[in-house]
This record gives sequence, structure tokens and C-alpha cells, in this order.
Amino acid sequence: MCTAVKFNDRFLFRTFDYERKFGEKLLILPRESIELLESKNRYAIMGIGVNDVDSTLFFDGVNEWGLCAAALNFTQYAHYDGEGKTQIPSSKLISFILGFCRSVSEAREMLEKVGISGEITAGGIPPSPLHWIVSDMRESIVIEPLESGLCVRDNPAEILTNSPPLDYHLTRLADFSHLSAQNPDGSEHYSRGVGAYGLPGDFTSSSRFVRAAFLKQNGVVSSETSRAVTDIFGLTSSLCLPEGCVKNDKGESVKTEYAAIIDMESPAYYLTTPACRTVRYALLKSEMFDAQEIAEKEIYLTDREKFASL
Repeated sequence: MCTAVKFNDRFLFRTFDYERKFGEKLLILPRESIELLESKNRYAIMGIGVNDVDSTLFFDGVNEWGLCAAALNFTQYAHYDGEGKTQIPSSKLISFILGFCRSVSEAREMLEKVGISGEITAGGIPPSPLHWIVSDMRESIVIEPLESGLCVRDNPAEILTNSPPLDYHLTRLADFSHLSAQNPDGSEHYSRGVGAYGLPGDFTSSSRFVRAAFLKQNGVVSSETSRAVTDIFGLTSSLCLPEGCVKNDKGESVKTEYAAIIDMESPAYYLTTPACRTVRYALLKSEMFDAQEIAEKEIYLTDREKFASL
């Protein structure tokens, strides 16, 4: 259960919602630092994920050109079948896109030549059912591996949540096109906010998509970087899952493990966690592009650890 929203043609906000952590950290990959089929990554990448002896898996990330991507759960719909094409494992798709593409346009062109395959990950774990949002400062696409084939399509809403596919979410938005930040006809009512009466407040993927669209359309985000980051974290708080409010079939609490903002212009990461509401940040600097080793930084800190950067 995750949500991703693009703001101001510059920032991609995402929540990572799950019932547990995976040992994820902020990873900074220099150029030519990981094996991807028969090549190595051409561009430096910064993102949140897991780095082990077998592979590097990103949940989300941004490269030196400001191209960013995020993976979200796509239960019951993901169908991996790369037959007849070069197959990219689903767990490495973000690495491929950010490692070899400078823009959404280049990513779209690359995806025309490949298929997405599932693979058993380290420890014998089956591949996660995923779909992806890929954005730069000009456009946004969604990648969905469907039973009918790989679907790569423009994302006019610049939003992605979880199942069902994007087409369903875009169609459902029409049911809420009457909502407004103003009261009907500007008239007096018992309360302000009547114009948004009926805005879904639950945590289902479809309701979060509608709520994200309303917040994106009506929320105010500054053009100044530090203020914009504060604005976005405040604006999107209703998209995060508080612990205990959503549970899986085993009774385990599904919650927002982290919320991150990717600044495609810098590029940079800003993030918060339930244990630390202080915003931490990390910049992908040019001197990191050709570093000798992959850098790893802890993201699960507490507010008692008083330092501002990762």
C-alpha cells in the first residue's frame, strides 16, 4: 500500500507502506558500480533499497540526470512474461531505467525493446507484484506488466497507488470531478469545506488516488525548495498509514515505513519516518558520480539523533 504524487513538475513524493522493514537504506551508486545483464550502470543513482552480495534492489530512486522512479504494489494484476525479448528482472527494473536512461522519453524507448520477468530473489522469495511510476521534470509514465502484455502509458494525473491498474483509477476520478475547495456557489453553510464533501478518507488504493488528486489540484506548494518540501510533507500527511489503522490477513499492522520526496532538479532526497519527523536530506553530488564504492546511509533514525543530513 503505497502512494506516489508528482508536484510542481519537480518533486516526486512517495510513501512506502508495509507491515515490516527489509533492511532498506539510502544507497548511492557511482557509475559502473553494479552488473546489469552484460553491462554496468552508465549513470550514478541514489535511492532507497537493499544492497546485498547478490544484487541491488531499489524501492525508488533518482539518477544524476534527475530521472526518478518508484515501485508500488500491484497485487493480483502483475503478470511477468518477457518471452521473445531481452528480459529484465522485475527487481532490477529501477536499476536498469535509472542506470541507462536520462529521461522518460529514453525510458519509454528502452521499454519497447524489453520484457519484465519475475525471478526468485535471494532466500527463495517469489518476485513481488509491482508496477512503476517513472518521472522527469517534463512528463510521467506508468509501467504495468499485465496479462495482455507490458503496458507503458502516459500518466496525466502524475499519481500512482496500488491495484487496480492505472486506467481504473483515472476513470474513477470522474466520479469526484464535482469536488471543490470552495463551498457550493460560495454560499454560507454550517462549515467551510462542504465543497469537498464526499472526498474518500479511507486507505484503499482507489480512495488514496482520489484524495491525492484533490490535494495535488488544490494544495499550495511553494516554488522555493525548503518551503516546498515542508509544504509537500504537510499536504500529504493524510496519504500516510498510521500504525494500527490497516492490518493484513495475519493481523499485522501495515503502516508507512517512510515518506520521501525526490527533488529531480538537484537531485536530492528528503525523507521522514514515524520515529523521526525531522526531515533528513541527501544530495547526489557530482563528486559522487565516479566514487570507488557504493555508499549506504541509515534512514531509520530517531528525533533524538540531532543531525540534519544523511
